[in-house]
Amino acid sequence: MSDRSPDYVPVVASALGGFLVCLAISIVTGRKEAWDAVAYFSIGIPIMCLLIFVVAFRYPHRAWRWTLWMAVGQAGAISTSGNSLSLWPLAIVAMTLVSMPQFVAGTIASKLARKRAALAVK
Repeated sequence: MSDRSPDYVPVVASALGGFLVCLAISIVTGRKEAWDAVAYFSIGIPIMCLLIFVVAFRYPHRAWRWTLWMAVGQAGAISTSGNSLSLWPLAIVAMTLVSMPQFVAGTIASKLARKRAALAVK
């Protein structure tokens, strides 16, 4: 895909993916915050890594952005739980840490996509 493609598709896919995964885990487990449940780490993070991998492979230019948008989606899901915003700075730090696997998956996918594109040109 060209680097000039519109960004709204990967932005929406990433943000919505993070939002829906966190919201679903919160609803299914009954926890206010998805990361309070074991399912977040055993199911949610792998699903989000897979989603970021697909998005970053399809849109490899500056793929780190997709992980940030996924974190925004997760933050949106957490904010719907009615928690006070007093712990928001701590939540940002925690979100950064739990987003590292998605960042790695996106980086790998982006590099693979660029390598594939370079081979296709030859």
